[in-house]
Amino acid sequence: MPAVHGTSLLGQPARYATGLEDLGSGLFAWLQPNGGLGESNAGLVVGDGESLLIDTLWDLRLTRRMLESFAPPTASAPITRLVNTHGDGDHCWGNQLLAGAEIIATRACAQDMGREDPKRLKLLSKGGAALSGLQRRTLPPMAARLGAQWTRMAPAAKLAGLGSFARMLAAYDFEGVEVTQPTLTFQGRHELSVGGRRVELLEAGPAHTPGDLFVHVPDERAVFSGDLVFVGVTPIMWVGPVENWIAALDRIVDLAPRAVVPGHGPVTDLAGVREMRAYWEFVAGAVRERVGAGLEPQAAAHEILRSRQFAAQPFAGWDAPERIAINAAIIARSDRGERGRVSEQERVRLLANMGELAAESG
Repeated sequence: MPAVHGTSLLGQPARYATGLEDLGSGLFAWLQPNGGLGESNAGLVVGDGESLLIDTLWDLRLTRRMLESFAPPTASAPITRLVNTHGDGDHCWGNQLLAGAEIIATRACAQDMGREDPKRLKLLSKGGAALSGLQRRTLPPMAARLGAQWTRMAPAAKLAGLGSFARMLAAYDFEGVEVTQPTLTFQGRHELSVGGRRVELLEAGPAHTPGDLFVHVPDERAVFSGDLVFVGVTPIMWVGPVENWIAALDRIVDLAPRAVVPGHGPVTDLAGVREMRAYWEFVAGAVRERVGAGLEPQAAAHEILRSRQFAAQPFAGWDAPERIAINAAIIARSDRGERGRVSEQERVRLLANMGELAAESG
């Protein structure tokens, strides 16, 4: 196992080992501490003469590094297939490096995958310093070049909050990324034979995104969960409903896996899955109670984050608790019967709300 790197991609002390983790019996995880923005995980299932890769990473540089590390276990079992657990870029923007491999995802994931333009994130990352340094309501020159969708964000505190998100993007290089779509899609359930090993792909979305799936390897009781599980990091829900996410976690628990590779964070077991479920049970109830009493979702998120009840929960110490700002908004939106991804402008507003909450929580 590699030594723990000094810092994460986002410049924080790494809490666990970076890189390849051997789970035994031809299963591997690729981990990027500490599971923050873009610090996503991937997986590898090695069979007789072929291997299955589970997810790529947010940029080509990081994906190449991962594939180089996978060279020894795949020397006699090349990667012939790739599964994308969902359509967020940090789990699929390295797809183009798997030339000739079959790429598999849910139909909803394939439809969702093309929504984000790498060039736009590249531009936003360059404008992060300008946005975060914004004083009052004056737009700096860089902000004006980010496009209308990034600048309709008064008051200035929200623009500064968006800037903190944009600065984190600087850890990634989106140059040359070409969004590469799946070549095979399915709905519900899809079974593979990977060099004689049975692998199950189980659709669970919409939850985190419209097209979530998780991967089950029955012979080793292992699950690669994608972003249905975060460990030590607050999850973020972009679609919902939250009941779908909880149901997906229950399905994973029912499989009784010995190992769960989360989308973000260190390898876990059933305890990590149950902790994720407890987070959603608590947050969903707390948000609905406050929204039902007349609070706006953002105000509800502020109140929950400051509450004694939240502080007493084990997940209160997870990274990025400010993501509750987005989670509260999506729970309320779903309860109103709204489905699918929010608009680009609404997504920017929610990211700004999250950054504002982080700044206030200090």
